[in-house]
Amino acid sequence: MSARTALVIGGTGPTGPPLVEGLLERGLDTTIFHTGRHEVPDGPDVPHLHGDPYDADGIADALGDGRWDVVIATYGRVRLLAQHVAGRCEHFLAVGGTPVYDGYIDPHRRVPTGMDMPVHEDHPLVPVEDREPVTYRTGAIRRTEDTVFELGRRGAFGATYLRYPTVYGPRNPHAWEWTVVRRVLDGRPWMILSDDGRGIHSRAGAANAAHAILCAVDHPEAAAQQAYNVADDELVSIRQWAELTALAAGGDLPIRSLPGELPSPGWGVIAFGYQATPSCVLDTSKIREQLGYADVMSVRDGLAETVEWMLAHREEMDANPNLVDPFDYAAEDRLVAAYDAAMASVAEAAEPFRAIVGRMTVPQTAKGARAGGS
Repeated sequence: MSARTALVIGGTGPTGPPLVEGLLERGLDTTIFHTGRHEVPDGPDVPHLHGDPYDADGIADALGDGRWDVVIATYGRVRLLAQHVAGRCEHFLAVGGTPVYDGYIDPHRRVPTGMDMPVHEDHPLVPVEDREPVTYRTGAIRRTEDTVFELGRRGAFGATYLRYPTVYGPRNPHAWEWTVVRRVLDGRPWMILSDDGRGIHSRAGAANAAHAILCAVDHPEAAAQQAYNVADDELVSIRQWAELTALAAGGDLPIRSLPGELPSPGWGVIAFGYQATPSCVLDTSKIREQLGYADVMSVRDGLAETVEWMLAHREEMDANPNLVDPFDYAAEDRLVAAYDAAMASVAEAAEPFRAIVGRMTVPQTAKGARAGGS
């Protein structure tokens, strides 16, 4: 009997090597299709197809009439890829993202503001057509999901969609951690976070994100026509994430808090420049219960691996075209000085409210307040 076959569109990003290695361990003859611009020197030894995964002709030229048991689209124009392999694979797995949920982008369009948390897979999705004014074209994400599931309903393949949050790991094109790591390397005395980094966003370490796909590969019947949230089991606040990253880089980086409405480097540590939902906690009970998912790497170990790779590729990090942090320390110093002066100027006006809060009886418990804390 011939071995089962798999095609991975991507394969060289943060989730690529652990995903391909997992497929090989399962006995699948695996091929990857990507542009060829970002090879992994020590990646798994599998055949590569090079072409344009964002263009219908490029996809057709590279894939031709090929057939695979499993096709996994981790990047590229997923709608075009799904249409091309329709009827040529048994199981099509696509990776999408949390912006498909209504309220993630433009949270003030919903009442109450933002998302219903924890976010279940049946949370309302964004409209198929973008609403004006357009902040980010989320309609295309929704249309892609709809296309994949419609092909699944027609019997073209078993369709599975995995909704990723922010992913971290080596080779990540969006290296959010570098804004922390470089400040540690540069000896900065502090870094700015918006609103003290109080927001909580589900994240997924690369190894965990790849493992989630492999769980769906292992259970094709259960995963057919299903969407799954993917995220680390462990949740950390934005501030905790920054502190853990700094520790992994070998430093201690105190936090300076500025209001989220004020543009600052704090906008650069989270997707969409702090203009999306302030918090997004994904419910992952569905993938855990149906497919047996559990983290294979802790947040601390995942961040340590990420930072270690960054430290070994500093020039590549500084040249990353997706960096949104200017590392303009003189401007940061001026901004914080101006903010401190403004806070001092309004301190007198705020004093009555400080006094009111100071008179509150503490501590408060589920049974009510207890005077004197006894």
